Formats: sequence, structure tokens, C-alpha cells
Amino acid sequence: MKNFIKIFSHILVWCIILLVPIYIMSKEGTFDSGPYISYMVRTGIFAVLFYVNYLYLIDKFLFNKQVIGYLVANIILITALLLVQTLLLDLLMPHPEFFQREMTERKEGRHPGPPFAMRIFSDYLLIFFVLGLSVAMKMTIRWYADSIKFEQAKSGQLEADLRNLRSQLNPHFLFNTLNNIYSLIAIDQIKAQDSVHRLSNLLRYVLYDNDRKLVPIEKELEFTRNYIDLMKLRVSSNVRLNVMIENKGSNDMIASLMFMTLIENAFKHGLTSKGECFIDIKILVEKETGVLCTVENSLPDIDTRIEAKNSGIGLANLTKRLELIYPGKHEFIVEHRPDSFFTLLRIDFT
Repeated sequence: MKNFIKIFSHILVWCIILLVPIYIMSKEGTFDSGPYISYMVRTGIFAVLFYVNYLYLIDKFLFNKQVIGYLVANIILITALLLVQTLLLDLLMPHPEFFQREMTERKEGRHPGPPFAMRIFSDYLLIFFVLGLSVAMKMTIRWYADSIKFEQAKSGQLEADLRNLRSQLNPHFLFNTLNNIYSLIAIDQIKAQDSVHRLSNLLRYVLYDNDRKLVPIEKELEFTRNYIDLMKLRVSSNVRLNVMIENKGSNDMIASLMFMTLIENAFKHGLTSKGECFIDIKILVEKETGVLCTVENSLPDIDTRIEAKNSGIGLANLTKRLELIYPGKHEFIVEHRPDSFFTLLRIDFT
């Protein structure tokens, strides 16, 4: 369908170029087949020059940075086309004496058209115009195609980042969670059963429910609650954990796993077995307005450069996802405070 539209638009343009002069001359009552045949031949020559450049020479030479080859090829092409034009005019002109009569009229000052030298100059201007138009159109189309490929590549990278984010719920997290649940069985069977249920919901969401680009905000919040509750199993008594997740009646859609990186980093870097530490998580969703998520955690004294590097990769991936999915509709702040690490994520749904 796209090819048909493209071909039809080209045919339509050339029909307009060829038929408009007939309409104008017929309306003025000055139609003469001789000048019109000359016009058609010249137009056909320009069309051949345009399409040979558009379909072949530009790809063959210019896009391969062979400028000299492109110029030489066009000089040869233009010379050949001018010879063909001369032969066609000699064959098709209804009055062989047309050019002779025109020259005589010009000498006597009775010919209304422009001087012969001006016509030659205008022909060469048209040649340069046709060459420039073919190059401009080809480069514009190539730029548009490259833009589409770039957007597709970014979209592919986005999907890869999302798959990578899903894979972060990998054996390390699962083994720790299952080990904690196993320990709970001997202490609190009801809590252990609840943890198994939360883990199954969490895995179902990661593996199946979030294949779509956007998911209901309440499902994302439910996943976040389950994730935090399972992470609590590894929290010791020296950790002050504050969690506030509130949805004020919103049924909006959101990209999946938006909060996971922030929360995972807080539990990964905010916990220590030495001294007091804290994690504060707040997520507020306003109906048809947006979501605000803030996460702050204490900084342990131990050297965590490798983990910090991994954290930086996760935050960088989150930044890319936000720029692709919510361009101009998000705010993401990362602050290294003296005694804590703070992140703020705001997404506008309007």
C-alpha cells in the first residue's frame, strides 16, 4: 500500500506538470503544439535526470562518499540526455522550420519569449535544481528511515532492559526468600504460608502479567507491596523500615517494574549488621494526576564500591526507560546526602 501511494503521488505530480500548461494555453487561446512538444521533451529529460539520480546515482556514489564519481556520472548523463533531447526535437517537432522561424523573430524583436541565451541559462538552472531536489528528497527519506530504525533500536533496548530487570528476580533473591520462608515454617506457619502466597503472586506478575507495555497502577502497587514484604524477611531488628503506599482512587496505567530498582537498591545498600540503619519508602498515586515515589536509605560504613557500580547501572537503565516511555512527563532525582541516599521519581499521567 505504501509503495502504491508513493508511485501514485509521483505520477500525479508529473501529470500536473504536463497538463497545467495545456490548460493555461487553452484558456488563453494561444495553444501551439510546437512549443508544447518542446516543453514535454524537456520535462521528460528532467524526469529521467531526476529518477536516475534518485534511484541509482545517489545511493551508488554520494552515500558511499564518492563525490567525484557522482559528478562525473552526472556530467556524462546530462550530456547524453541533451543529445537525446536534440534528436527527439528533430523527430517530433511538427514544423521543422520552427526553430528557424523563432530565431528570425528574435532578431526582428517580434518573439515574445525570453532571449535564447536566457533560455539556455534557465535550462542549466533547472538541471541544478533537479539534481538538488533529488539529493534533498533522497537524504530526507534516508534520514526518516534512519530515525525509524533508531527508534526501533531504542525500543528494542528498552525491551532488553525490561527483560534484564525481570531477571534481577533471580536465584539470589529467590534462594534467600525461600530460605527465610523455610526458617519461618518452624516459627510461624501462618506467616510462612502468607510469604509463599506473596512470592507466587510476585513471580506470576514478573513472568506473565507485565508483558504489556503498560499495566494497571494497582497491580504495580500490589507487586511492590509483595516485593517489600518479602524483602522484610531479611531485615534485622536494627533496621527502621517505614513504608507508605497509597492509591487515591487511580485506575491509570503505568510502565511495569518502575519502582523495583529504587526499592531493591535501598535494601541492598541501606542494610548493615552494625549500628542503626533505616529505609523510608513512600509511594503516593493521585487519580488522573500521577505518581510520586521517594526512597531514602542510610549509608553503611562498609566499602560497597562494586555494589554501588551495579546500583548505578540499574539507575541508568531506569533513566533510559523513563526518557523513552515518559518523555517530558517525569522527574527523576538522585541525591547522595551526607548520611543517606535519596531518590525521587515523579510520573505525570495527564
